Amino acid sequence: MRFSLKLFLASLLLGGIAMVSTARAQTSANGGLNAFEFAQISPDARAIALAGAYTALGDDVGSVYYNPAGVASVLTNEIKMAYIMLYQGLSYETLAFAYPMEPVFHGLGGTFAISVNMLQPGTLEKTNDVGVTISTFSAGDDMFTFTYAHDLGTDFQAGLSFKYLQQQIDVVSSSLLALDAGVLFAPGNDGVRVGVDLKNIGDKSSSYNLPFTLNTGISFRQYGIFTKQDDMALSIDSAFPMVIQDSLVVNVGAEYNLKWVGSRVSLRGGYSFIGSTDLSGIGLSAGAGYGIDFGGLVVFLDYAYTPADIFGDSNRFSLTTKF
Repeated sequence: MRFSLKLFLASLLLGGIAMVSTARAQTSANGGLNAFEFAQISPDARAIALAGAYTALGDDVGSVYYNPAGVASVLTNEIKMAYIMLYQGLSYETLAFAYPMEPVFHGLGGTFAISVNMLQPGTLEKTNDVGVTISTFSAGDDMFTFTYAHDLGTDFQAGLSFKYLQQQIDVVSSSLLALDAGVLFAPGNDGVRVGVDLKNIGDKSSSYNLPFTLNTGISFRQYGIFTKQDDMALSIDSAFPMVIQDSLVVNVGAEYNLKWVGSRVSLRGGYSFIGSTDLSGIGLSAGAGYGIDFGGLVVFLDYAYTPADIFGDSNRFSLTTKF
């Protein structure tokens, strides 16, 4: 089993590098510039605290943003909400909902999820050629995601996300459709999961590419670390960009969970290596979470701190309910 797993991971890595090399060689004449960069912002505090190493680890509605196959692990209704204040009045808001289909649509199975993401810069001033304010205007970016994921056997999950993205500045707007496709593979019962996700498959917007990326990840979860009620997970992700201007990204994360009657506390940390082949640039993240069961309604509050975030120091919270 161990040899087969290593062979599978090596094949996965080599296949990913080959796909990236081909895509980079075929990048259009726009020089690889991306449109709809806001689609890369994650509102999930749990995943952010893990430095984004969530392709193989994700098992909740937050998987919508990393690997849609992880949504198949959702067994109860889930709602996730987040509000992020970035800088200079720019805010990012999200609402996601996951719904297992089997209890209502017998025989269909799988899990359906929908999410809404809005990047709002607020009201902006419009000036003339000499810098005098003449009026105000609004702008914003929106993304609507519809996800379906299903178990395909005891150790394999697959998921698809259909996304509608829209950007608007004053009276000028642009929109397009995109697709995320992901799989999760859990060989045996040893706590190992392998994930692969193709993100932002779609057409171009005004001759600019979507931030198209191949993500691969592997995670390992061990139960009973110090007590019978705790567990720990380690995860590593690699993001292979399909356009010239972007860089290879490698993320590692760790999560420790301690459970007792009706409650759970989590500690998380991660490290992101950002750059080209020399992995130049680093980023540290950390976070925590607390969950409590109110007689069938379970509420989780997650927190993440990213001192090396692209927006500067950032404190992010997300609230998840399961019922």
